[in-house]
Amino acid sequence: MHSCVLAVVALAVFAAGLWIRLQASVVDDVGLQLAGSARAAHTLVGVRTADFRTALTADFVLIGTYTVSTVLALWLSGRTIAVRMRHRCLVVYGIGGVVAACVCAVTEKLLLLHGLSGADWPFAWAAGFATVKWLLLVVTVPVAAVVVAIVLKRAVFYGCAQRRYARERACHRTCACESRRRGDTTDSGPERPDVVAPWPVMEWGRRRWPGTARCDPPRSREARWENGSRVPPGREQGGLGFCVSGGGIRSACVTLGALQALRPQLCRARYLVSVSGGGYTTGALQLALAGKSRWCEEGRYRAGTDDVFMPGTPEEDHTRRHSKYVAEGTGQWLVAIGAVLRGLLASLGLLTATLLVLGLALSWGYHLVPLADPTRLPGFRGPALWAVLALLCCAAVFWFLWLVSLFLARQFLSGALKKAFLTFVVAGLLLAVVVLVFPALEWGTARIWTLHAPATAASGGAVGLLTYVTVLVSTTWRRIETAEHAVESARRSQLVRAIPVVAKYLLVWVVLIVVAVASLLVLGGAIHGGRTWPGAVQIGLPVVLGVVALSLDQTWTSLHPFYRARLATAFAVRPRTDPDGEQLAVPYEFDEPTPLACYGRRHPGFPQVVFAAAANLSGDDRTPPGRHAVSFTLSYDYVGGPDVGYARTGVLWNRTRPVIRKDLTVESAVAVSGAAFASAMGRQARAFQTLFALSNARLGTWLPNPGVLGALWDERADWGLPPMPGIRRLPYLLRELSGRYPMDDRMLLVTDGGHYENLGLVELLRHGVTTAVCVDASGGSGAFAPALGEAIALAQEELGVEIRIAREDWRKLVPGSAPPLTPQQAQPPPPNPLAALDLRLSADTVVEGEIVYPRALVDERGRTLGTRGRLIVARATLTADMPYALLAYAQANQEFPHDGTSDQWFDSRRFDAYQALGHWIGERVAELLPVESCAPRSRMPWCRKSGRRAAGSGA
Repeated sequence: MHSCVLAVVALAVFAAGLWIRLQASVVDDVGLQLAGSARAAHTLVGVRTADFRTALTADFVLIGTYTVSTVLALWLSGRTIAVRMRHRCLVVYGIGGVVAACVCAVTEKLLLLHGLSGADWPFAWAAGFATVKWLLLVVTVPVAAVVVAIVLKRAVFYGCAQRRYARERACHRTCACESRRRGDTTDSGPERPDVVAPWPVMEWGRRRWPGTARCDPPRSREARWENGSRVPPGREQGGLGFCVSGGGIRSACVTLGALQALRPQLCRARYLVSVSGGGYTTGALQLALAGKSRWCEEGRYRAGTDDVFMPGTPEEDHTRRHSKYVAEGTGQWLVAIGAVLRGLLASLGLLTATLLVLGLALSWGYHLVPLADPTRLPGFRGPALWAVLALLCCAAVFWFLWLVSLFLARQFLSGALKKAFLTFVVAGLLLAVVVLVFPALEWGTARIWTLHAPATAASGGAVGLLTYVTVLVSTTWRRIETAEHAVESARRSQLVRAIPVVAKYLLVWVVLIVVAVASLLVLGGAIHGGRTWPGAVQIGLPVVLGVVALSLDQTWTSLHPFYRARLATAFAVRPRTDPDGEQLAVPYEFDEPTPLACYGRRHPGFPQVVFAAAANLSGDDRTPPGRHAVSFTLSYDYVGGPDVGYARTGVLWNRTRPVIRKDLTVESAVAVSGAAFASAMGRQARAFQTLFALSNARLGTWLPNPGVLGALWDERADWGLPPMPGIRRLPYLLRELSGRYPMDDRMLLVTDGGHYENLGLVELLRHGVTTAVCVDASGGSGAFAPALGEAIALAQEELGVEIRIAREDWRKLVPGSAPPLTPQQAQPPPPNPLAALDLRLSADTVVEGEIVYPRALVDERGRTLGTRGRLIVARATLTADMPYALLAYAQANQEFPHDGTSDQWFDSRRFDAYQALGHWIGERVAELLPVESCAPRSRMPWCRKSGRRAAGSGA
């Protein structure tokens, strides 16, 4: 209440000062401030010297009132809505800027009054101070007005949000259908917290985030490993777990075959972690087990865990027939191309409209406050240039003093001098942009852009078409590269393979440069001629942009909805038995919601499915250099990760708005976990990420950040906290373009789990299983399995888990390690048609390793399980003892089994080949995991005796 009163007082003070100023004589005081010379000033004043003196005297009242009101508004924001340390620092800088603007304004008025008395020199100095003043006011006063509006809005709607949360707590429910589901284990056991806070770190500004205290912080010095090993409550350690890798439709087919062969073992497992393409199959299993409806006909749609998606079932046949899920046939191809074009037009249209509105505002700004002279392009004013030079000189002085203070070892003094140096540098650069860059851009655009309207439209269309073609080429490049197989010459093949790699990056950079130049031309043209546009355009354009930016969800204008719907056509299916005994595979309805808390629940006799995705974070507060993503999982009980916290899935479903709620479904979890193309892709090239953000070819989505939900959902939540957005507006698209993903933001950009770790092995080890089975169909035809090596290193770094694989075992996975299909002869043999295939054959597809946890595992009953575990890795590779059909297919298709992940158009032959490969490696794993034994046998001596290590082990 007090904050609202202060906000109203700030508005009243500013209004009072403005009213007093308007009572004075109406003169062109802004023109006098920026005259810059005595001749220009006297020409402007003429015989109205007394009127100008009266207006300048009244300006002192306005200066005092807007200084007091702006400082009050900024101080109020620092006490209420500025919850981040960065925001509070900006508040301090804002208050300093307002005070500096007040000093510049007072100095400028005194100089002008002295100049009107007859002196000539004060006008140039006054113009310099006025330039700095206007820069500071343009930066701070609008921010203060927005702050006042936000404070009043949150104060008004705070009570409504608290009443809604109170009703939800009173109902004490997590999902409307959970209590009606038979055999559901979601709410079994003790009451679980709604939010599990992430482990704290020191963020920018030497502030701990999150600041809330945890009830069970780590007590050992290995706090990083303990924090990284935290999972949501209710997920016990021990037992058998599976993880299936990413790799698009290739991995989905391998996973399908492997889980068919391992179905008895899968039904005994506790966890099934899936990444990207592996999630296609696990999501299909989960949706097929979910039944039809919670109200009617559930028995007709009930599938058994032992036969769902098994060979010969209708649901397996449905997925095979829709393996080209992206597009099949002319109609679907047109829809797919149209979806990419729609997203491109929406993104470029919004960005173009934003640039036009910004240019229109700058055009009117330069007209009302002529910091540049439009009568003589490029319009640089001498006093403004001297003001820029003065600010940069002050920065140089403070930089020198800062170096001296470092030599004197005065910490407080050096910190203050460093802040002063940075402040003057930023102020100088901002002023240079306003008085140099924008006028130069306006002048250059007026000289360069002389095309008429038709030519302008054609140029814009050419830029859009170039961007569109580049996006299509970038997303389907692997499929284009298959044309290399038609080249017979080995030398030419190497050349053809070298050119596309370079050409791909050159094409992307050319498009980005062209779009950047076009954007500058649009902005410069709007600055130059925006004020002369028709009145309807000047009013309608900002209004339309505001309405669209406030009402349009950026995720739903991207490719994410299209991608999710296309995946559902192939993998969202349920078996049905009609009254006459006929068995059918019935696809899910397009508008049927599949809430993760309901449809993703754990079924009796089936593991808990955990979809592994990645939350993208910028900076080094949470992630090391080169890895800008952390684990983010989605399951029926909790969503989130140890680095960002966990939120209870059902509670999050109830407390989010309908637009965001659509991304908390099983179908969306499958799509998010496989969102390979996004504006943030972990370690991938930044140029491609910018292109995907610019063109709206984004498959990821923005989800609530569990780390901030604890404070928002608290019964004593501060009203100044920003509420969770109900729609992801234009600023989220701008964040993707700029690559800004703060860890304490309200929303997180969640993308493909492969951007963090592509096997799901680290997430499975985080749950502390004693036997981990990893199905690796991630691709890569080198001597080593790169995804496995990265997972081993990441598990050691984040969890302290060591994985040991003996040399004689991992060498079996190396292509060419198997004996040749044709034995060597003493005499020179004739050309061997199997020579090329021999180089691709591995000695085995399955290897075993030892898992060494840093702490003893404890099961749900409190029993100690020791620190040793067993790892079984089944890699999609070729062996000499494979069935004839697989070897024949491999001989005819050189890329098998490592077809590019970008190629998502599998025909029936390729689908069957990868499924058969998965079934083959699954059978090899099944030999090591007999169903009748609770303690699976092992061929490795250290698994029979835990105290013994394998010789020649390596990570």
